[in-house]
Amino acid sequence: MGKVYRKQTIEGVTVPAIIHNSQYFRHNMAVYEDGTVSCWKKVDLEDVPAVLKRGWLTVSVPNGKSLSVYGACCFEIANAKWSFTNESYFEFIKDTVRSMNPEMANIYRTTEREREKWEKLRIGFTATPSYCKVNAEKFGYDLLDGDCTNVFLQTDGALMVSALYAYADGTFTVDGIDGKFFTFDDVEKLFKDKELRVAPKDGDIISLGALGTVECASCDSRVKLKEKLKEIENKSLKVQKKPDAHERCIRAYHAYLVEPTEFYKERLRKAYEAVPEHERCFLGDMDSRDSDFRRILYSNSKREV
Repeated sequence: MGKVYRKQTIEGVTVPAIIHNSQYFRHNMAVYEDGTVSCWKKVDLEDVPAVLKRGWLTVSVPNGKSLSVYGACCFEIANAKWSFTNESYFEFIKDTVRSMNPEMANIYRTTEREREKWEKLRIGFTATPSYCKVNAEKFGYDLLDGDCTNVFLQTDGALMVSALYAYADGTFTVDGIDGKFFTFDDVEKLFKDKELRVAPKDGDIISLGALGTVECASCDSRVKLKEKLKEIENKSLKVQKKPDAHERCIRAYHAYLVEPTEFYKERLRKAYEAVPEHERCFLGDMDSRDSDFRRILYSNSKREV
């Protein structure tokens, strides 16, 4: 008998969530029509209450603690008004699944055999989402791949933690601005007009969507607007399968290692500085980060081999 496999597309949506992993992280959590939940790890629907009980997935952040919004900022929370208990949040997750799968049919349940197989092979058990939109220019039901980054959207009542999506056709959408597709120039204008922001100001009331509202007591760290726009442009290039700043920087780094001349060093410097500051740490591995790039460009030390 020949060995075969098949791939299946399982659709879903994202909902606001908070992950507690030593600190608190705002998370765009994927919930799929088969009940699978992606909270930095793959979780079956019926296992969500246990994950909530352990505190990995949580419905609130204590006043005085900080909430990290990846790719945007980290801010201290005050005067929080939370919407859910663990029990009601689980019902919210179930209702989200039911909205896509009214019959609640074919809800996935991971077997112990599957868990043992992947653990034995040391393969991470994840359900990381692929962002997408329906390609209206094609007949039928064709999905265009995309990517996502966190932003803040100015609404009438509050500053809302939102998501900006970049798609393979070069367009963008923003959660909270329904029915509109933007160009990159449009996105730049949204930031210029303060409709989009990278971070809140002290005292701003911030909506965390269905989770509730909080006040920003102080913003500890934030990404610069110039660097955020670089990140958004790079995400667009990447989903269009065009060379982005990361790829160009890695190529320039390898070229310098082959021929370490001033010409290639200058080319590497330009490529490195084109990478958003908050993403330069991803140019190397988890241990080295971008240390060798900085050694080459900004020091006189020699590389250890």
